[in-house]
Amino acid sequence: MSLKVRLSDAAVARIQLDDGKNDMVVWDTDVTGFGLRIRPGGKTWILAYRPAGTGRSGIYKRMKLGSVTTIRSTSEARNLARIALGQIARGEDPLATRKKEREAEKAKLADLIDRYEKDLIRRNYVGAELHTRNLRTKMKHMLARDIRTITGAEYAKVIERLETAGKAGAAKDFRARCRAFLTWCVSKAQVLSTNPLAGHRKERATRADRVAKAEHGRALSDTEIVKLWRASDPATVYGRLVRFWLLTGCRRGEGAGLEWAMIDRKAKLIRLPAVFTKQGRGHDVPITPALAALLDACPVDARSDLVFASPRTGGLISGWTQITERANKAAGVVFHFHDLRRTFRTGLSRLGIDTETAELAIGHARAELLQIYDRDRGEDRVRAAFEAWAKHIEKLVAAAENVEEKPLIGAFS
Repeated sequence: MSLKVRLSDAAVARIQLDDGKNDMVVWDTDVTGFGLRIRPGGKTWILAYRPAGTGRSGIYKRMKLGSVTTIRSTSEARNLARIALGQIARGEDPLATRKKEREAEKAKLADLIDRYEKDLIRRNYVGAELHTRNLRTKMKHMLARDIRTITGAEYAKVIERLETAGKAGAAKDFRARCRAFLTWCVSKAQVLSTNPLAGHRKERATRADRVAKAEHGRALSDTEIVKLWRASDPATVYGRLVRFWLLTGCRRGEGAGLEWAMIDRKAKLIRLPAVFTKQGRGHDVPITPALAALLDACPVDARSDLVFASPRTGGLISGWTQITERANKAAGVVFHFHDLRRTFRTGLSRLGIDTETAELAIGHARAELLQIYDRDRGEDRVRAAFEAWAKHIEKLVAAAENVEEKPLIGAFS
């Protein structure tokens, strides 16, 4: 139902929805297409128009100008309608412009990364916050932009900048994470039609690159273990975290994200839940006397549930490249944090621990048939393996302290 009157503040207050009606429009006699729509939920100012160039055969569009609770004056609403009609006369389409503005807002890079993080957390993705933090940090200069305006060359420039700075590992991580994010923007967020990095390929490795890759990743020697252990100051969160990795063989994120609730003192176990580990399965880490002493030395941060909370923010530790460099310099040992996991696993083999027990100790999957038919999880054997490794480190450090007169300088803090 529709009426036509000269709209005024008094008329707007007086007009009510007829009984039994769900929708009514009252058109203004002064401005063509300007009107008041009344529904059970309230009154709204509208403008009906044909886009320029469509002629009499064009389909009318209805544009909401605002509700009477936000635009209380009839004259103000009428002026808004006149402004919109002026845009239409110039060949513009106000509704199409609004749609583009909404799409641009939804396509802002920073907001999309936030949505991506929420989706990863919803899907129990391990390390979701670390994953998206990497994206925000590396693309800080582009966060306010519409993702549809960012070219593949700009993403590639970020990768190349890292490679030029000698950070091949950081470049590899960003390439993988960014491609996964952009794929999500295509398939889930549906703000991109194609992945701008889909065709980007890493440069073909040279012989030197292949040799370096073969040499990358190693187990520390006994001498290097001692140097790193003694350079890792237990009075600092970083020093305690390095010692934790050496004692447990846990992954970097499993140590950095460890929460007090995961520590079962009664069972003498650290219980890493399935959603927390890379392989998506729960993993129990036996608490040896050495590990118990280390955990006892960790203060509880009132700002966080983390055992190894960032001393600056109380949240997850960040800046791993800088931390690695400081640790290398302090210990006089060149290593990556994942090398500590390799050191733990290699050390178990050197101590005569059988392969299956050693693999269980670092949380690797058992062979499929063993999983199906062998229900022995080897808890006692795994605990014995952890205790043997902890005692091995203790003996190495004790022997070095008896031989050397001065402690190593440059503690990692």
